[in-house]
Amino acid sequence: MTIKDYAGGNEMSFQPKVDRGFSPCPEQVVVVGGGRWARVIITELCGIVAPSVGICVCSRHNARAMSAWVQDCGIDRRVQVSSDWPPKKLRATAAVIIANAARDHAEVVEWAVSNVQPVLVEKPMVLSAATAHRLASLAAERGAKFAPAHVLLFARYLENFGRLVATAKSIRALTISWRDPRREDRYGEEKTYDAGLPVFADCIPHVVSIIRTLIPDSPIRCDRLDFIRGGARLKLLLKSGEVPCQVQLERNGDRRVRFIEAFTEGGAYKLDFAVEPGMILGPNQTTIGDPEWNAGSRPLATLLTAFLTWAAGGAADRRLHLAVGLQSCELIDAISTRYQAAQASWIKNKLASADEPEDDLRYAIAEILQIDGRVPESDITRRIEHLRIRPDESTGRCGSTIATPRPIGSGSFDQTGTPTNGQL
Repeated sequence: MTIKDYAGGNEMSFQPKVDRGFSPCPEQVVVVGGGRWARVIITELCGIVAPSVGICVCSRHNARAMSAWVQDCGIDRRVQVSSDWPPKKLRATAAVIIANAARDHAEVVEWAVSNVQPVLVEKPMVLSAATAHRLASLAAERGAKFAPAHVLLFARYLENFGRLVATAKSIRALTISWRDPRREDRYGEEKTYDAGLPVFADCIPHVVSIIRTLIPDSPIRCDRLDFIRGGARLKLLLKSGEVPCQVQLERNGDRRVRFIEAFTEGGAYKLDFAVEPGMILGPNQTTIGDPEWNAGSRPLATLLTAFLTWAAGGAADRRLHLAVGLQSCELIDAISTRYQAAQASWIKNKLASADEPEDDLRYAIAEILQIDGRVPESDITRRIEHLRIRPDESTGRCGSTIATPRPIGSGSFDQTGTPTNGQL
């Protein structure tokens, strides 16, 4: 395997740029995470930072597999892998990129800002607005650079769509659809999701990026949530100022869907980017989302370059501002209250129904059981069977606890995957 093979052949081929200039960068980049997205980031870093820059990967749970991947790609001389956290050896200047499970983000961010290390954190930034604001205050107090990785803000096709919509006078309504199929290969590897992270917590940062691009500096609230398929599909009615935004989010669907539709005084405009860079459809024209897609930098490379330049003392990119991450966390908190109440009611009803598809019930129960991490499939099956026999527990230990607003990611489980704090 090579970096080119991993990237799908034409996404991010690794060719060391020995004779070409590189953007400013700290002496070392530390990537925290051992999953698919961490590997995508490492692939990009190998193409955009100078060979002299050290790349260190820290993964508590997947260091062995990451080491094997690094060797297979032929970059083991350049990329060091460790199971240690915090890293034992840091160069004089270093930057930290967080791409591990969302439930572990806060711990790593706190270490980085406490040690005044520039830090970029994948979405969702952390799992509660209170934690996000506390860490933002700590970063300000310590003078640390702390940025959310909202990669969609660095997509030229979204920028181009925003500029076109802006010429059509005021926006009257928005529709956003973000749906993933049951199985999908991305960057040469099967895409998976964190089963303990609700779909809205995973996708709202993208939704906020889209809305802020089209309707800048406007507050966003949630007015309605429709809970479908055990939470695998949601319909949300958001309001950006007074502009209604219909949002559909889905996991385990039948196909990949990515589109934005803006209804303006000048007509309807649509960006369909299920296949990047997508197509922009307007009342009188259809254009490619990004004419420079094959020649220019892709969104992730642009994001990483902007962050590393800032980390090395260069100018800050406005798209790295904490405001978008904080707003996302606040909206996730607001949706969470509605979601947990709907989830509790749905589970109570469906446990008593023989008609409910097993996959949907399994999705809902598995999400709650795996808030703090993956549990064996057998434990999920056993818990569903138990609740079907004792449905009264779904209205007590299960229902009442789920309906009580709590931060996403809170929960405690024993070694069998049974919650010890009353959840399920």
